[in-house]
Amino acid sequence: MLQTHTVNGDVYVGRRRLRPRWLLVGAAVVLLAGTGAVVWLRPSGPAELRVTADLSANDAGPWGYASEDPGFPGPELAARLARPGAGTDGAVAHDVRVSGAASLEQQVVRLHLEGPRSGQVVVTDIRPVIRKRVPPLGGGLVWSPSQGSEDSAQTLLELDDRFPVLQAVVRDPGGNRNFPAGPYFPAHTIKLTDGETGEVVVTASAAKGAYDYDLAVFSQSGTEIKQTIVDDGGKPFRVTGFACSGPHEAAYHVVYFADGDFSLPRDPHPERFGTLPYC
Repeated sequence: MLQTHTVNGDVYVGRRRLRPRWLLVGAAVVLLAGTGAVVWLRPSGPAELRVTADLSANDAGPWGYASEDPGFPGPELAARLARPGAGTDGAVAHDVRVSGAASLEQQVVRLHLEGPRSGQVVVTDIRPVIRKRVPPLGGGLVWSPSQGSEDSAQTLLELDDRFPVLQAVVRDPGGNRNFPAGPYFPAHTIKLTDGETGEVVVTASAAKGAYDYDLAVFSQSGTEIKQTIVDDGGKPFRVTGFACSGPHEAAYHVVYFADGDFSLPRDPHPERFGTLPYC
């Protein structure tokens, strides 16, 4: 699989080099477990389409991150979290985000698409590539929850679904919530001609598990269909649900939670942490 090698702030989107043996044969053979079926995968990632990913929207708040590491987020970040206003400090949120933890409940990924300098490419689909699924992460939790209504979204990706697909969005005007409204593709297509650009904002969510995933962007030029694999700095995107232990409660090794002065001090009872209405 190929990726676009682009640095966008702290987000890296790259093109993985093909090993020489794949260059010689021009294709990889995948044996589907238990079926005996063989699928030929052509090298992917069209040079005509450039894709960059931006996760900085997650720093604006509300925000939360969890890790399998019971030592998360470490003493340096813990000291910064204890300061007044830390929960509304985008620099603190950024540093927690890039520490390797998983986004809590949802993650916003802005995909910036750029077409070829001459000619046309059509983006026909965007799909998740699940690299790993495990139970919700219960090591350390840092959470600065929402103080208002849910933000608007362009597309939703519910990773807990058996076959997750990118969904269009309908907004409940009374409840200020976003709901999936059917597959975003093929009802939408994105045509990029002579260097035109476009953007797709993906809000990925998880409640029942923790996921490492990439995004595969499918595009068509003429009769040829190709894909570009997008990740987060050479590592997968990560999102996790709460580590629920009972009704309205979760259990962690350590929790840092918002206080009245918008600091995030260490909670004295991480093993019985209240999460109403999430668990």
